[in-house]
Amino acid sequence: MAYYQHAPEYGAYIFMMLSYFIFSWAIIILGAYINRGVLIKNPKFEDIPHGKKVFLKKWAPWLIIGLMLWSFSTFKLTDYYLSTYSFEFTGTHFTASSLLEDMRGNERYRFDVEGIQKLGMPHYGLLKGYKLQDSVREGLIVKRINQVVILQGYPFLPVAKLYIYDVAGKQVKSLRTAYIFFPQSPGGKLSSLFNFPFEMFFWGSGGVGA
Repeated sequence: MAYYQHAPEYGAYIFMMLSYFIFSWAIIILGAYINRGVLIKNPKFEDIPHGKKVFLKKWAPWLIIGLMLWSFSTFKLTDYYLSTYSFEFTGTHFTASSLLEDMRGNERYRFDVEGIQKLGMPHYGLLKGYKLQDSVREGLIVKRINQVVILQGYPFLPVAKLYIYDVAGKQVKSLRTAYIFFPQSPGGKLSSLFNFPFEMFFWGSGGVGA
């Protein structure tokens, strides 16, 4: 079962879903549509600047806001799924050094910091570490996850990178990496990567699927 205490609020989850799949690119397209008029010279308004440079200058704020929201929603939506199935996780950091310090100070789970450093890890970006530990029964089959994961978000890109460390005991033994990017569903991609159902449930009944 999932760690329901780690699951996001329903409203926050829905907002991030809408931001990832709709709002982000809609802001970019809307900005281009609103400012499309400056691409063509209007004989009635000779003194008004026009052209590609003017268009790009006016469109740039829309583009930046849209890409920032897209980048953050990709990271946060993936974070929601990972946190829900994590026994323990760190805070969000911008550098590897601060993330490692958080891992070392974790009282509930001793991350194998030395092993992680030896195998390799991201150095910058939006960074967060997780101890995935859960099991679920599907008929006669019990599926389990038992990995340490570091999630890395990229600024201005709807992409998140996963550093997945297989665990034996409390030591990490191997590393593989994977990417989640638009238009992939973070929950669906995680389910495929770990062969484990990443689903979002609320209030202990029903739920929002991957």
